Amino acid sequence: MPANFDTPSSTAPVSVPHGKAPAQINQSLQGGIDCLLQLVSADGPVGCSELAAQLGMDITRVNRLLGTLSCLGIAERTSDRRYIPGPGLHILSAMSLRGSHLLTAALPHLRRLVDESGGLNVALGVLWQRHVCYLFHGGPDRPLEAAIAPNRLFPANQSSIGRVLLCRRPEPDVLARFPDLLTRGQFMKSLATVRKHGYALTDDAQSIAVAVGAPAIAGLAFSRLTPSADHQRLSDLLTVAAADIADAVRKSAITTVNA
Repeated sequence: MPANFDTPSSTAPVSVPHGKAPAQINQSLQGGIDCLLQLVSADGPVGCSELAAQLGMDITRVNRLLGTLSCLGIAERTSDRRYIPGPGLHILSAMSLRGSHLLTAALPHLRRLVDESGGLNVALGVLWQRHVCYLFHGGPDRPLEAAIAPNRLFPANQSSIGRVLLCRRPEPDVLARFPDLLTRGQFMKSLATVRKHGYALTDDAQSIAVAVGAPAIAGLAFSRLTPSADHQRLSDLLTVAAADIADAVRKSAITTVNA
């Protein structure tokens, strides 16, 4: 994760199974999710041909998938035959956040970390394919509402959160996510170092992250570090907060089940 706030990623998602793939993957479902993710990461309305080029899909297939998403209200077709996220996506987003409990459980601890760090930026993110999606990325000079889901997807191999989560994945899985990475051997060695220390640093050492939960459900990070930053102290702060967040998520899930 860069020192300040991350720049957008224009790289299309790559389809890598998160867990063990079934005997036969439903290609329509996978394609629909890929289309939806690319649609919501766009800065404005997007056309079928543009989306097809970004995803490397046949334009007829993309047109059919977008038509289905539009019929469901998850996407919406504009007057000039382009597509934007639809009202159904807000319902999906709200129910997803409610179901995961992660962001609501984490917010009090994220605010605490901003104060304890002495003014560093704090981020909470999850790993998706070869990217990190930030649920929170803010600091003392950024209002809370601007810190929630502020950025587009960011390359996981360049992110401290991405690295601390990737190091917990099997090596073949990691390599499959980055088939075009020229320094894959060096990158795998860096992930071994992350596993040894228990925290991840970016190449410029301006961001540090630890995992949340076991198995990991997210990553928690400080950024905007100075050259003289005490990495162990910051790692300890993050580790305590990560344990508190994981415990809060667990308690929230139990409360929901028993309600």
